[in-house]
Amino acid sequence: MHLRKENLLNELRHHTWVAIRPSSIHGNGVFALRKIPKGCREMFSEGHGEFIPIERSEIDALPEHSRQLVETYCLFDDTHYWVPEYGFKVMDVSVYLNHSAVPNIISIKDGEYFETLRDIEIGEELLIDYGTLVESEE
Repeated sequence: MHLRKENLLNELRHHTWVAIRPSSIHGNGVFALRKIPKGCREMFSEGHGEFIPIERSEIDALPEHSRQLVETYCLFDDTHYWVPEYGFKVMDVSVYLNHSAVPNIISIKDGEYFETLRDIEIGEELLIDYGTLVESEE
């Protein structure tokens, strides 16, 4: 128990980078709690799981409350939504990233992890270009 507590305290002390807060861009967003240096890839938890492609027609057939979650928090292309394999019982902070044509972070390997493009100041919102997240299956 003591080791778990120490590991958690270490995580909170040294690896807590961001928080979800209201955004002037749209709804909620992801904001820096501390200065994040250019090239950082540690802002979000690792091992968030896979994203499963589900056809739009299957999402359309879901109850409204479920469909609304997918439409609000999941990436999509022309034919599919990309839904986290863990569903919505655990929420990945990265789903709260808002779009910008001038992003300050990029997606690596279709959202497997993210990297800052420049130094990000405390209180600044982390922004990504949605058009670069998921490759279309053609």
